Amino acid sequence: MIIMEKTCGSYKCDVMHEGKSIGHMDGVNLIQWFVKNRYRYTGTFSRFVTNDPNDSQSGIDIVFSNKRVVIKDAKIEWIKSPNKNGTFHAAKIESYEVV
Repeated sequence: MIIMEKTCGSYKCDVMHEGKSIGHMDGVNLIQWFVKNRYRYTGTFSRFVTNDPNDSQSGIDIVFSNKRVVIKDAKIEWIKSPNKNGTFHAAKIESYEVV
């Protein structure tokens, strides 16, 4: 059974790799799926601007600053070159509090 449970989006998200900022994504949408007794996280973005193209394909964290959500260990599935739009999937989602 496939169940789509939650969706969220943000106009602009920060992208981190190993604790440092490497760029940002615009127009990010995230969907949480429940498939075969586990959660799956997939998403899309309309533009990805990065300072470090070599380390921006896997192991990145996408920070939704307006929702206090971090998408952990995301991997870019594909990027369409001219517009830099594409899709990603992630291992997990975490929330955080602003101190």
